[in-house]
Amino acid sequence: MPLLPLVAAFVAALVIAASAHRARALTASGAVAAFLVGSMSLAAGWRWGAYLMLWFLSASLLSRAGRAQKSLNSTDIVEKPGARDARQVLANGAVFALCALASMFWPHSRWPLLAAASLAAAGADTWATEVGTWIRSQAWSLRTRRSVPAGTSGAITSVGSGAMLLGAASYAALAVILGLTSSHAWLAVTVGAVAGATADTVIGAWAQERRWCRLCDKPTEQLVHRCGAPTEVLGGLRGLSNDAVNLLATLVGAGVALLLDRIGP
Repeated sequence: MPLLPLVAAFVAALVIAASAHRARALTASGAVAAFLVGSMSLAAGWRWGAYLMLWFLSASLLSRAGRAQKSLNSTDIVEKPGARDARQVLANGAVFALCALASMFWPHSRWPLLAAASLAAAGADTWATEVGTWIRSQAWSLRTRRSVPAGTSGAITSVGSGAMLLGAASYAALAVILGLTSSHAWLAVTVGAVAGATADTVIGAWAQERRWCRLCDKPTEQLVHRCGAPTEVLGGLRGLSNDAVNLLATLVGAGVALLLDRIGP
């Protein structure tokens, strides 16, 4: 790639990451990770960069919507409320960035498909979580089939499920509109995104590490509860955090989209 466009990509990624940090959408580590992901994406081409930026913008706006209500509903539960850190950025965007990097050295028509589906899966899961914790509807655990607090990993809500489907279709359409993928790939990306977001819920229900705060007598994903007390492992696989589950979801989304594309007409 010529030097000038590459430098421009790095500068643009730096400005965007710094602006997101200033707006408190990213922590310092999150801004560094976003710079790396953004640089690779922008270097791969404007379509890659535009898709990533619009994804991040929509996810950030959705996370800010109804923030006060979400805080009341789920602050005790979620592992990392607030600005996204490096692990969260990489959990959502690492597969996309690696596909962008690969496309520059080993051009292939399927890299954009994999990338779009991975990020769409992360986005669909984000829509489900943000809308589900914002609009107070009954949350049900897939594992216990009982009512649980909003924001619990492995739980679903009716409005969150609807938002997930809408998010998957929207991000797939965005990839087509920007020309990142062809129109015939819309269904593969959409189904891949739904599969990835669903995998996130299933893995979150049975395999993700579950913790408990004895002081508050409440379930949580936080290593140290917001009350200040250390929490203890209650179940699941030790060390399998929500970030790790999110990364697996992006891989599932990309894999399912690739499978559908290979068996399609």
